[in-house]
Amino acid sequence: MKPLTIIINAYNRPRSIHRLLSSIKLADIDEGTNLIFSLEYDPHPKVLTQVNDFEWGYGKKEILRQEKKLGLIGHFLFCGGLTKKYGEIIYLEDDLFVGKSFYTYSQHVLEQYRDVENLAGFSLNALWFNGYLHMPFHPIDDGNGCFFLQVPWYQGQIYTPNQWAHFEDWYNQKMSMSEDLLIHDLFRNYKLQDDWFPVKTQYLIETNKHYCFPRVAHCVNFGDIGIHFEKTTNFFQTELSLSNQMPSLLPFTECLAVYDSFYELQPEKLKQLVPHLKKYDIELDLNGSKELSKIKSEYVITAVKPNKYEASYGLEMRPHELNIVYQIEGNHFYLAKTNQLKTDKNKQQRLNEKFSYHYRYKLTKAQKFKIFLSKLFKS
Repeated sequence: MKPLTIIINAYNRPRSIHRLLSSIKLADIDEGTNLIFSLEYDPHPKVLTQVNDFEWGYGKKEILRQEKKLGLIGHFLFCGGLTKKYGEIIYLEDDLFVGKSFYTYSQHVLEQYRDVENLAGFSLNALWFNGYLHMPFHPIDDGNGCFFLQVPWYQGQIYTPNQWAHFEDWYNQKMSMSEDLLIHDLFRNYKLQDDWFPVKTQYLIETNKHYCFPRVAHCVNFGDIGIHFEKTTNFFQTELSLSNQMPSLLPFTECLAVYDSFYELQPEKLKQLVPHLKKYDIELDLNGSKELSKIKSEYVITAVKPNKYEASYGLEMRPHELNIVYQIEGNHFYLAKTNQLKTDKNKQQRLNEKFSYHYRYKLTKAQKFKIFLSKLFKS
């Protein structure tokens, strides 16, 4: 297999780049691998010293210094655009830390999925949480070493030239988000103007593409102070693989753990597990995060209680889709016609139930009241 090229963007965090480079030194990397640094305009002097002094014995090392400030979107587009020159790339930001087998895993997953049209990229990080609820996300176990999600995760990215070219073509002629696009309001009102994450999410939804994620991370994020964080956070940390053994990978068409941008299992995958649902035109909203007025299917399985419903399910098994698969009795999820849905008046109660479900811990009345007050004052 042709060696991959490692792209690192950096700017003004000497401690971060030192940590990332220290982890790369410990990794298994093929001979012939090129290392490209892209430095934002006017980098920190210590960052410049570190990348200049970093010894790279596998292939060519190149330092690209930007002559004008690119910003987050501009630098992302520049680094991804390097696929035109270098082919398949591993793209790392400076506050990451890679595992020993990150390079081997990248080769492994590309070997299986590089030509799958449904994929827009690969992540080295195992996304462990639902970004809208800030609660754990557990994809179903379908026997595959990866899962697929319409979230363009930035914590260690892998791209092929074809994947990047398709995105670039879309980006150059992209339209603003249509009012009926089923995308979370977070991305319609994103607080950072200079961020590629909402744009890439829109792309995934409009083109029905996904990112491929490992079950165990080969890259983790230290959440250093920067554009996104005013202070350091360890919220994004997850288990880092220490194994040299690569996971078994199924053909994409045989995979069941395929999720939309709301962390909901794609309906056709659920129907493979629950054949009697095949007769329904259905949307999943088990997290209760979708705007009901934008759901176009005739039926929905949702955590929002409807006026009338055809079936109901409990919240007992893990992950929560299994309650539908095995038709567990209860009143947490409902199969109903979309036009039977009403305003969600029990959202806080559902969140409390989700908290207890995920963390196996029930909130006291005082804790519930404190959460209620914090949300009240935030709004």
